[in-house]
Amino acid sequence: MLALFDDPDGAAVLRGCNVDLDAARQRITAALVESAEAPQAEGADPTPSAAFQRIVQRAVVHVQSAKGNGEVTGVDVLVAAFSEPPVAELLRELGITRYDVTRYMSRGADAGAERYKADNSAARAEVRLLDDDYTPMEFVVEVLERTFAFDREAATRLMLEIHRAGFGTCGVYPFDAAADKVTEVLAFARKHEHPLHCYLVPLPI
Repeated sequence: MLALFDDPDGAAVLRGCNVDLDAARQRITAALVESAEAPQAEGADPTPSAAFQRIVQRAVVHVQSAKGNGEVTGVDVLVAAFSEPPVAELLRELGITRYDVTRYMSRGADAGAERYKADNSAARAEVRLLDDDYTPMEFVVEVLERTFAFDREAATRLMLEIHRAGFGTCGVYPFDAAADKVTEVLAFARKHEHPLHCYLVPLPI
């Protein structure tokens, strides 16, 4: 997890959320030491150390299922981290919330669109949905069918992956199309008063 602060993509998102990377690194190091030294009662919640390992595994599984042999980035790990309660709590202590991270990722990607387009008019981006504790599963399936043209079976399968992994990729599109889909999903979710969050991730050119 500490490598997240040295990963260019992950560190950029954290800095964009006004996180003091040095202070965060020290706090996480202390948490790892504390969890290693503390006795673990049977049936207790997993320690941050064990949770960190599961986060990386979850990010790897997601990337392998969504991108084949794609590289796991710091952004993948950061988003997956919010699915592990002890780590999510630690991140919140550091002032890092899932809302701020995904909001920055959405806006940061949008702001960077022109730069990518200037380099290559065929620039593309992944569109992702983020799991939360409040949006009904059936609504996520409806979004996948309505906005991304999934059939019911494929939409249900991806919804379960999002629920299990913490996020999922809905597709890869040209930048303009990806941005339009993000806007459509967010507007539809707000209209129905659900906190479902959608964001785009620029792909390397």
